[in-house]
Amino acid sequence: MKPAETLPPRRRGRPVKSDVDASVVIRQAALKAFGRSGFQGASIVEIAQLAGVAKPLVHYHYASKDVLWEAAVTGAVADLMAELANFQQRLSALPLKEVLQQTARQLVVFASRHPELVHIVVDETAKGGPRAQWIQEHFLRPSYDVAKHLLNGIARMHNPAAPSLPIEHIVPIVLGVMNFAFMDAEVIHKAYGVDVYSDAYIERHGDALFHIMSGFLVKT
Repeated sequence: MKPAETLPPRRRGRPVKSDVDASVVIRQAALKAFGRSGFQGASIVEIAQLAGVAKPLVHYHYASKDVLWEAAVTGAVADLMAELANFQQRLSALPLKEVLQQTARQLVVFASRHPELVHIVVDETAKGGPRAQWIQEHFLRPSYDVAKHLLNGIARMHNPAAPSLPIEHIVPIVLGVMNFAFMDAEVIHKAYGVDVYSDAYIERHGDALFHIMSGFLVKT
């Protein structure tokens, strides 16, 4: 499966909104629909309704549901990586404890802002197939590389001794903790009466991840 950006949108009919505004709004609505209903369950009609546009405008910008899926996931991944790159630039001069605190909290904020992307990743990788392969190549492997680079950089700059676990154990644990609460937001709310998207919960969850990361990376 080719990346979405290599597949030009199909031009049909007359656009109602500006090309840039409409394509972005449709892409963002598609991400929500695919995250909520999966690829098969999401329909162009539903996506058009979420975007607040007519169905023909979706077809005008995106030739097929496959192209729209790639565009939606690509856009979310790009936004996420840009946020992380910008955040990393601010860490190098800070002491270890503050680096870990800010990193943990920011990772949790990332997860809270992009729950649809996590749902899509879990759904598609469980099913396998071309979309799962695309996710592995364009999102999962780069994400693991970024996480490895970040954690190794923290260890080198602030704590030259080897971490308590190899990086291939630490990265999945960190990614799992940062994401899982927002994947199961409804279940957690029913079980504990807690809104995982509240500022208080996000702050507490960031602190919890900080303590976990400290246990791996801070030597006592």
